[in-house]
Amino acid sequence: MRLRPRFTFPTNDWSSVDRTGGPLDGILDELRYRRRDLWVERLQTIQPSDDNNVYFIGTTDLRHVVQIDTGPHGQPPFIIEADDRVHTSEPAGALDAIEARLGPPQ
Repeated sequence: MRLRPRFTFPTNDWSSVDRTGGPLDGILDELRYRRRDLWVERLQTIQPSDDNNVYFIGTTDLRHVVQIDTGPHGQPPFIIEADDRVHTSEPAGALDAIEARLGPPQ
């Protein structure tokens, strides 16, 4: 059983076969390769005009949850939030920021 936080807003599981068509796909692929206990959920919006380019990333130990906002279709800029906020247009910078906020693998 995969442990996940209970969000107060609707999200959908974002599996390894789900694709944005942008650089976020490579970031998530690399994170999943490095961390077998990773889960990803995407914000589910009600209105078509709402921004659904918001993802929640964490590990099954629930120590940390990281939010990443992207441009349309997983494009930059990337805004990574946990206890702080990082803005970057570089996929490698986003990957490093997410990993630093998830902490070392257990």
